Amino acid sequence: MAAHLKRGGNGTVLHNQRVHVVSIPDEVRLSGLATPDIVAEAVTYLHRDGILILENAVDPSHLETLEDLLGPEAEEIARDTNHHFNFGKETRNMDQAPPLIPDLMYEDVWANPVAVTILSAMLGPNPVCHYANGNTALKAKGRQPVHSDIDKPHPLFPFAYAINIPLCDTSVNNGSTEVWVGSHRESNIDQHTAYAEGEYGLTIKPDLLAERREHSPPIQPSTTKGSLIIRDIRLWHAGMPNRKEKPRIMLAFVMQPKWFQAPSRVLLPLKARPLIEEWKARSGLEYAAQWVDGEVDHKKVNSDDVDFSTGNQALLGMEPLMHLSVH
Repeated sequence: MAAHLKRGGNGTVLHNQRVHVVSIPDEVRLSGLATPDIVAEAVTYLHRDGILILENAVDPSHLETLEDLLGPEAEEIARDTNHHFNFGKETRNMDQAPPLIPDLMYEDVWANPVAVTILSAMLGPNPVCHYANGNTALKAKGRQPVHSDIDKPHPLFPFAYAINIPLCDTSVNNGSTEVWVGSHRESNIDQHTAYAEGEYGLTIKPDLLAERREHSPPIQPSTTKGSLIIRDIRLWHAGMPNRKEKPRIMLAFVMQPKWFQAPSRVLLPLKARPLIEEWKARSGLEYAAQWVDGEVDHKKVNSDDVDFSTGNQALLGMEPLMHLSVH
C-alpha cells in the first residue's frame, strides 16, 4: 500500500499520521503461516513507523473468554493498595495479567505465530519473551505523561517489541493508547528526563514533545476485537483516559533478541512448561521463565521490577554509541 505524505507550508514533510493496518486472512490466522508478502509489509512499516496493527490475528472467542474472567476482577485488583498503577493511581491505568492456567493460555495470544514470524524477521531467530502482563484502563479523567518503555541507554536499532492485544474494540472513548508515529527512529536515552547523573526516567522532555508535535502530532488509533498491535518499545506513547464504565483490558508481551540477554523473567507455573515447549517447537519463540512449582496468582503479577536493558557485555561496552550525540 502506498504511503501518502503531506507537506507543510515551508515544504517540510509531515509524517503520515495513522497506524498502518495489515489485514490477516482467515486462512493465515487459522494456519499460523504468515506469507512472505505479509512479512515484507509488516517489516517495512515497523521500521518506518515503529508500530503496526495486525487485524484479524487472534480468535475473538479467546478474547471474549479472557475478558469474561478478567473484567470482573479489574475493580477488585484496583482496590489492592499494593498493586502497581502506571504513573500513579490517579491515571487509573494498572497492570492486569492474563490467567496463568494452561487451558486459558491460548497460543494465538501468548505466542501468536504470525507475530512471531514477523518479529523473527526483525530481531533474528528464536526471539525471547521477557514480559507477560496486561494494561487495564479503568474509567478516569487523568492521562499518562508521554514516555517510552526503556529508561536506560539502549541501541539505536530495534531491540524489543511489545505485542498488545486488546480484549475489546478500542477507540478514543475507552482509552486507546496515544502513539507518536515514527518517534522510535530518533529515540535515545538523552531524550528522557534525568533525575541525576546517569539516572533517567521514562518520560520524554517537554521541549522535544513540543517540537515533534509541530510536524508529527500524536494519534489514538482505533482497533477491532481480534487485532494485535506490534510496537517498538522505543516509540513515544501514553495511556489515555477511559471514558466508559467498562474496563479496557489490553494484554502485553515483550519480545527481545536471544543474544540481547535481557534480565527480566516471566513468572510461570511449572505445569505450563509443556505448553511453552510446544510453542517453541512450532515457532521458535522462547520464554525467559521463572518457574513456580504450584499455582501462580495472576492478580498479583506486576511490572515493578521489569527491565528490558541488555545483559550483553559487548553491547554494554559500546554505550557511547547509544547516544544520539555520538556519530
